[in-house]
Amino acid sequence: MAVDSALRIDQKQESGKNPAASVPIRAWYYNPTDDPPDLPHEYTPNRIVPVEHLKELGVLTWTQIETEDYQTNKFLNNIKDDRGYNYEEVLTVAPGKLNNFEALTKKFFTEHLHEQEEIRFILDGIGYEDVRDLDGQWIRIEIKKGDLIVLPPGMYHRFTLDHNNYLKALLLYQGTPCRIQFDQSPVTDSMEVRKEYLDSVLLCKGNEDEKWKEQSHEEDDSAAASYTPMNSLELTTTNLSFQALTV
Repeated sequence: MAVDSALRIDQKQESGKNPAASVPIRAWYYNPTDDPPDLPHEYTPNRIVPVEHLKELGVLTWTQIETEDYQTNKFLNNIKDDRGYNYEEVLTVAPGKLNNFEALTKKFFTEHLHEQEEIRFILDGIGYEDVRDLDGQWIRIEIKKGDLIVLPPGMYHRFTLDHNNYLKALLLYQGTPCRIQFDQSPVTDSMEVRKEYLDSVLLCKGNEDEKWKEQSHEEDDSAAASYTPMNSLELTTTNLSFQALTV
């Protein structure tokens, strides 16, 4: 349902978006080195994670939303109306701007979940949201000015600033504002919201697998119907191309 909602919003009036071509949010698998967490932690070469996979995990993203006069931004307001975001507050995470900065940023980087969506529209600065993949690997998502990200309830994640130590964000909420953090533990693993999240992600993945199988069968049937004999050289080339596409 979350993905369908995102598609409906994209089809609405896009006034309030940067007129430049839309650029997907940047995400990659986190390289667990000893570098400070505020560095990118990319592999060499970088292991990019496509937006489609983030959607499979329940993460919704929009980019290049204009931040000036965001209160009257039609595109942003369409998202808020469609998803029922009825309360907002601005939070600046930076030394001298956030009380107990050191303690809170350390807490933010502790693996945790929430019982509600986490919605952040970035007004300025850069930060990283790390989310757990299905196999437990960390995926690092770069969030910067003009990006909007929605993390689903029950998803394990953590947050850190980049090396500039500054981020200003609009926090959005459905219903009563709540920012309670439940740190990862056997207790949170057993929380109902965690079980519901896993069920929804596995269901989504199952639907995608079924869709892929149907497409594969259709392609097989089409190939069989249009089969023409090939010499051995053509057959070898075709098999090599197929392997390259499916790695």
